[in-house]
Amino acid sequence: MGYLVTPSFGFVVGDGKKVRFWKDKWCGTIPLCKAFPSLYALASYKEAWVNEVWTAEGERGGSWNPCFNRPFNDWELEEVEKLFCCLEGKKIRVDEEDRVRWMDSKDGVFLVKSLYRTMQPVSLVSFPSKMIWNSCVQPKLSFFA
Repeated sequence: MGYLVTPSFGFVVGDGKKVRFWKDKWCGTIPLCKAFPSLYALASYKEAWVNEVWTAEGERGGSWNPCFNRPFNDWELEEVEKLFCCLEGKKIRVDEEDRVRWMDSKDGVFLVKSLYRTMQPVSLVSFPSKMIWNSCVQPKLSFFA
């Protein structure tokens, strides 16, 4: 069951102490190591936490400083630019903790209904989920259905 649930979790970065920069989903819907595999291959510290890649500047500002094994070639600069575009607007919030986000709902809150939707195979015949998840149905009946 974990293989169904794990892909649907991501992170909202607060202080960046519990989210891995390259390997966790926090900047988009896939980890940065999969979104930018050529840059990940050049990363000096593949297990870096988000807060280790962020350099605070002043009270509210800062910048991203991932470390790489070597300088970039000309043909790699476009990929670097894409990475920094992805990171644009993201920053560390020292006064907040990192938190888990359920990626399959708009508000990030886990609902059994959204898990059920991810497990439901795509088919032409639709399962009557609207009747099961109807608020007029008693919770016990809805659960067992």
